[in-house]
Amino acid sequence: MSRSSPLQWSRRSAFVNYAVAVLSVAVALVAALLLEPHMQSSPFVSLSLCAIMFSAWFGGLGPGLLATALSVVGFTYYFVPPVNSFDVAPTDLPRIILLAVTGLFVVWLNVSRRGAEGALRRSEAYLAEAQQLSHTGSFGWKVASGDLVWSKETYQIFGAEETVEPTIDLVLQRVHPDDRELVRREIARAAQGGQDYEYEHRLLMPNGAIKHLHVRAHRVKYQSGAEEIVGALTDVTATREAQEASHTAQANLARVARVTALAQMSASVAHEVNQPLAAIATYAAAGLRWLTREVPEVDEARACVSHILEEANRAGEVIRSVRDVARKADPELTPLDINEVIDEAVALLKPDALRHCVTVQLQLASELPLVRGDRVQLQQVIINLAINGVQAMATVARRARVLTIRTEQRESDQVLVAVEDVGIGTGPEGLDRLFSAFYTTKPDGMGMGLSICRSIIEAHGGRVWASRNIGPGMTFQFTVSAYRSRCPL
Repeated sequence: MSRSSPLQWSRRSAFVNYAVAVLSVAVALVAALLLEPHMQSSPFVSLSLCAIMFSAWFGGLGPGLLATALSVVGFTYYFVPPVNSFDVAPTDLPRIILLAVTGLFVVWLNVSRRGAEGALRRSEAYLAEAQQLSHTGSFGWKVASGDLVWSKETYQIFGAEETVEPTIDLVLQRVHPDDRELVRREIARAAQGGQDYEYEHRLLMPNGAIKHLHVRAHRVKYQSGAEEIVGALTDVTATREAQEASHTAQANLARVARVTALAQMSASVAHEVNQPLAAIATYAAAGLRWLTREVPEVDEARACVSHILEEANRAGEVIRSVRDVARKADPELTPLDINEVIDEAVALLKPDALRHCVTVQLQLASELPLVRGDRVQLQQVIINLAINGVQAMATVARRARVLTIRTEQRESDQVLVAVEDVGIGTGPEGLDRLFSAFYTTKPDGMGMGLSICRSIIEAHGGRVWASRNIGPGMTFQFTVSAYRSRCPL
């Protein structure tokens, strides 16, 4: 059976409210008439004020005023001489006026309090609704006494019944075992006088589900000297899951982009592998000839075998580079020589560039600091930018097709890589959109290559941008952070 609340009382019909006012005054009048013979003074004034107070609290202003008016009438008729008459002597008027003023004052007090309570209830209802919508609960912890107070949404987040008394032990029971030490440290810091707190941890629910919480709190000191930790905790599980899904989708898109780049270079890769294979066959045939002579030429045969080994290693390096670029793996940040990374990427690109009559020029600065990055991902960026440059020069006929890749140091902690072409370029209105997802100037493009490049470089702590050359073509540039031994890998 549901219980009625004061908020529900305010919604009752006006008839009920006014009927309660009339009934309250009537009960006070009957009780006073019954009690008066046994008392030295009439109890009606006290009883009528109780009736007025109840009517104003129950029904509001209108019923309170009605109860006041009925009380004044009843007092005048039954208790002011001559009784049973409305004839009032001048000396009795102050008594009647005092009752009326007192009744009005009681009505005003109750209506004001009732309004304040209603506003408070509405505010609490709005707060509870807002907490539920935002999955944010609040709490208060009196460190000295250990008393802990939770809002309704906090109970929901922790999956506890509201009848359960919140305790630090209950909190630690819900915390994920891997995060329990972190939470213990924060609790200890609060107990030792820390002021502000902000951290994230996980909850392991009884059903095995995992929730991610973001906690913010601060210490409040009251005028009485008492202190309390007041804070809010937000269930950010959906946000973290969305971020994880986004990360996974981005990783998959990056792999698609790498495979797409390899598909575009497939003919070049085949050519790059066929060259050492053809050389191996040639050296093997020559070695056989040296060994099958009447007097075997062992030194010449040994030289052929050495060449075979070199060419086999060269073919293996090509295959390894292709496999690394195509594989799906988490980024591994290590100290790298950016010039070596560029050399390895160009080894894959050069045959494709030759097929398109593009000359690749390297202007690599010497004595560059090592950079901190993932070799495969940085190769992917260089390959993507270089392929864009090669394709941009596909229709160039009246000038040499030159793709320039250069490096230089920027400040003390940045290394810059630039890829410059002399292709058709793009208009100034398209520069800001080049790195946006799904934006492409190619009829058959997906618009993901440059967007993924930007994501990779930003994840490396750098930035990437494009600019139009003074002459023909475009220059794509990116920066990566120099490696410092104190940086964790």
